[in-house]
Amino acid sequence: MIAEDEWLLASDLATFFANLGAIILGPVATVEQARLHAKAAEAAILDIDLHGRKVFPVADELMLRNVPFVFFSGYDEIAIPEHLRFASSLSKSSNRAAVVDALFPEPSTEPVTIAQPASAIEDVVALLPKLRLTARLLLDDAGASDRLVEHTLEQALEDLDKRPEGSSIADWLNTIMRRIAQLRGASLLH
Repeated sequence: MIAEDEWLLASDLATFFANLGAIILGPVATVEQARLHAKAAEAAILDIDLHGRKVFPVADELMLRNVPFVFFSGYDEIAIPEHLRFASSLSKSSNRAAVVDALFPEPSTEPVTIAQPASAIEDVVALLPKLRLTARLLLDDAGASDRLVEHTLEQALEDLDKRPEGSSIADWLNTIMRRIAQLRGASLLH
């Protein structure tokens, strides 16, 4: 989802991510429109100030659903509420690569200290669109990206017993994908 009230910037971001294979929600220019799309968003770019209203309630909704988002602002000094300071905050002069890195950061190598409830079962099928988008960002080729996702899933099946304890499936699969892209990315382009 792109929540941005500057039309040219919103259009540029939408075109960039659409060319990578993302399904764009919006662009939207108001907090009300953003709230409607937040329920379906899988990632979001949020202008902090949408026509004079702060986007923080939308960020709260995304945070509750564990949806990655980045604040995108033209102002240097905006007070972000304490509970949202974990989110990346970029200036509008940031390049597209910085936005991608903020939305889809490299997985942490630090051990996970928060225990996941046993009832929280992650669904790999639900992760496929995110994996495909990450693959497109890594390789910038639709066919190669699909092959990268396929190789990632095959490797994950082989290494199922090696998954680090406490790591999320999403982080684990992203780590495998990035390793394969580094080692065999060029061969997947052919």
